[in-house]
Amino acid sequence: MSDIENAKPSYDEWMYWAQIVIDRLTTVAHVYAKPPHSEIFFVEKERQERLMNTTSIMRRLHDLTDEHEFSIPKDATEEKAYEENLITMISPLFYDVMRRLPEWSEDMQKLLQSPWSRDCAGRLASILFCGPDGRLAEGLGSGMVENGRLPASLAALLDREEAGGNRAPRIEKPRFAEKHMRREELASLWSKKNSSFLRSAGRMN
Repeated sequence: MSDIENAKPSYDEWMYWAQIVIDRLTTVAHVYAKPPHSEIFFVEKERQERLMNTTSIMRRLHDLTDEHEFSIPKDATEEKAYEENLITMISPLFYDVMRRLPEWSEDMQKLLQSPWSRDCAGRLASILFCGPDGRLAEGLGSGMVENGRLPASLAALLDREEAGGNRAPRIEKPRFAEKHMRREELASLWSKKNSSFLRSAGRMN
């Protein structure tokens, strides 16, 4: 087992998966707001409630990461404390997301008239269920951990967090980078450095 799987997830990993969750929930909210197939029956009250719940979680997650992104710690000790505090606040949101993933997947399959596993109905459904550019670990899938994809990725992240131990170190920033890089840039760097780990997380279909 690699070092990254033996340690608590790094700050960059948390930022990476936070951005992925925000991206997937943005699509889910869009589909709830404007279902593409008018002939599909969905109780209006339930649709509006699920839209509000989805946007609420998405905005809370977005606000938390934005608030930290624009903070400027005085020193390395304070910066580390900021990062640990952010992870502490994001963690329960991820548990809430995992609890809702099966319902989101079921609703999206219905509203998009698409299966989750393969041969998705169009590009939007393919990105939502199978991840962008075929990155299965980032796709909604069935919403169930046992079927892999994003649910399994988040479960693995949370399991490593609960297991304790030292936190994995942050990636080394390029010398030309600003001191406080945007979370999307950090996420991209972490993704490139750990592409093999991401592929293994999405092996199950």
